[in-house]
Amino acid sequence: MLRLLLSFIFAAHLLAETRFDLLLQGAVESELQPLVGALQHKREVRVGAWTFWTGHLGKKAVVVSRTEQGPINAVVATTVAIERFHPRAIINQGTAGAHNRKLKLYDIVVGEFTTDYSGIRTDHADEGKGTSLARWRIKPHMLRLDNRNITEFFRFPGTISLVEAALQLPNPHGRVFKGNIGSAYQFHREIDTIAWFHKVFGTDSEDMESAYAAGVATGFGTPFVAIRMISDLEWDHPQFEKIAGQYCAEFVLKFAESLP
Repeated sequence: MLRLLLSFIFAAHLLAETRFDLLLQGAVESELQPLVGALQHKREVRVGAWTFWTGHLGKKAVVVSRTEQGPINAVVATTVAIERFHPRAIINQGTAGAHNRKLKLYDIVVGEFTTDYSGIRTDHADEGKGTSLARWRIKPHMLRLDNRNITEFFRFPGTISLVEAALQLPNPHGRVFKGNIGSAYQFHREIDTIAWFHKVFGTDSEDMESAYAAGVATGFGTPFVAIRMISDLEWDHPQFEKIAGQYCAEFVLKFAESLP
């Protein structure tokens, strides 16, 4: 029994000290299963409400993270993964609704930027003046990167080398664009509201995790890119296509294999 306990402690210590090449993130099963299924020497690790799988893709040591949906889940899952697995780079991936009318079903947006489009402050309005989008202003996130000075982030930049590498890969199901991936704990189906977010925040797509994972990666100084496949467009194809999660994960696996 003592030998088994010591073996477990040693394995946990070894895992804590290992630095992994990549952290691959997905929120739901359709986005995750191709990633988990591709792992060699797979091992499941649970931390609180969040699940990770460690293993290898070829010679790369990889962690797959089920972030679950929304900003709380994305922030905690990313923080835990960085602190425990020390990834050299993070790829947040999955499905997204379109904000930009140039996009088509199954197109991929590679995040040159990610933006939290829920960051809003309003100008004062007296009682009875109602609600007006004209009074809404963008509220940035603020990080103290050097532990002294505040840096404002109206959007988080993706790591240039990762963005450029992803843009070189073909998408068998559509096109690949560099863009601004929007995130909020919201699901929008009003076309006029979607158009407002696109105009004001410059977002090309919407999901619930990318920008929050990007903010954590920025704070820790970990290279990051978000990759999202369009699964629905309210003006053209309002039905959510679940298969987009699989298609995006397959693209990301090819991307991960192509990285040095």
